[in-house]
Amino acid sequence: MHRLAKAGFSKEFVQRAILPEWWDEQCSDDQRLVRDIEIRVARFLGRSVAAVGDPQRTLAPSQYSGAQLRRVRDTSRDRLAPAMHAAIRVTTAVVRNLRDAVPPPHKLPPSGLTWRDQCADNGIAPTLKAIVASLWAHGIPVVTLDLLPTPSFQGMACVIEDRPVIVVGHKHDEPGRVAFTIAHEAGHIAAGHCMVDQPVVDEGDEIVDETEMERVADRYATDVLLGDTSVPPVTDAGSTNFKGWARLAAAVEHKTGADASFVIYSWARETGDYATAAMAVKALYRSSGARKQLRELFSLHVDFTVATETERGLLLCADGASALNEAAR
Repeated sequence: MHRLAKAGFSKEFVQRAILPEWWDEQCSDDQRLVRDIEIRVARFLGRSVAAVGDPQRTLAPSQYSGAQLRRVRDTSRDRLAPAMHAAIRVTTAVVRNLRDAVPPPHKLPPSGLTWRDQCADNGIAPTLKAIVASLWAHGIPVVTLDLLPTPSFQGMACVIEDRPVIVVGHKHDEPGRVAFTIAHEAGHIAAGHCMVDQPVVDEGDEIVDETEMERVADRYATDVLLGDTSVPPVTDAGSTNFKGWARLAAAVEHKTGADASFVIYSWARETGDYATAAMAVKALYRSSGARKQLRELFSLHVDFTVATETERGLLLCADGASALNEAAR
């Protein structure tokens, strides 16, 4: 446990993701269990049992040299490695336990506007639920993580067993903010930015990154959420506070149909002012509910009953898996 903690894996994470469900503190003194735990740790890290059993060896995960780190500030690749490794292991368990109704993956439209039209219901602007449901219908799982080593990341687009996957790391619950994160990661997938062993990892949406890759993903997200790459400003001479943001965003929603919280967080992406955005969506009573929607869709598409014991531990790190575990008992 000390070596795992030193490698970046907290006791809480190890307890849920690696140790068996029947494990308790008394088990720590039972030498007969050491070999079993070494095998579990080796399987999780992709290391040999001999390496795990050697107390002089570190238990650091792969550094994922092919990962493309975006919007990173003061965080080195080795510090993000535990979160990336955990996310990929959890996501692999999800992909291996999808229900038969989840189709093989097929490509997202290269244009965000085209995909927006597909998500829209009878011409109405798409909602977070409609966007995520469309991703699942494209055979692209959306996995929201409930437990992840720190420092973590905002979002990740990756390819697991030839299937694109979107991972949401931070525990934001505002539908507008989560929708932008997911649509942004979908933009990476649509543009072909991520490949096997080359995930795109966005550490934080409040961090400025003006690379072409990020601009492409941001444009895609804005097209999907707002229908136009020009984000309507929600500030003017008379609206420098969150109430003004809320008022102007509501006016944009009335005029265009685009959800006001989508407008606010798209503008926050432009300005970096997420503090004001959070207060503005709270003033509009749009500050919660995202994780519940994602949890419901996750439960519809993942079959906990066929998961192995090892996979169940990993699945329990995904938001929504606890209810599936209870139902499977």
